[in-house]
Amino acid sequence: MPKNIIIFILIVAVIILGSVLIFSNTQNNSGLQPRILVSEEEWDFGKVTQGEKPTHVFIVKNGGEGDLIIEGLKESCACIEVSISTTRIQPGESAELKVSYDTTDYVGKDEKHIHIYSNDPREPDKRINLYVEIAVLQIPNLIPYLQD
Repeated sequence: MPKNIIIFILIVAVIILGSVLIFSNTQNNSGLQPRILVSEEEWDFGKVTQGEKPTHVFIVKNGGEGDLIIEGLKESCACIEVSISTTRIQPGESAELKVSYDTTDYVGKDEKHIHIYSNDPREPDKRINLYVEIAVLQIPNLIPYLQD
C-alpha cells in the first residue's frame, strides 16, 4: 500500500474523530439543559370515603438552564386525572400539576402512580407515587329505632 494512501486514511480518521469530539462537547457543555424538580415524589391522600375525589397540587420546577418541556403525562389508571398549568417551563420557573383520584370503584389501601415525560436528559421519566386508603361509607341501621 503506498505511503500517500496511508497518510490520507490517517488524516481522514483524525478529521472524523475530531468532528465527533467537537460535536459531543458542544452538546454536553451547552449549559442549556433543563432539570425537572417536583415538590413531592410521592403523596398520601390519607383515609377517604369511597366515592370521594381527593386532589393535590404538585409544583413542577425547572432547576436547569434550558427550557423544560413537558412532553406528556401518563396515569397508571383511569381513576387518576392529571393536568398541568403549562408544558413549557422557563429556567427557575414552575408549573402546577393537579392530580385527582376518583375512589368510586376502590376499597382498602391502594397505590397508583403518574409519569411526567420531559426533555430533562437526566430524568426524562419522572414518577410520582400516590397512596390512599378508601373506606366504605357506613350507614347506621335505623330500623330498630324506627320500630319503637
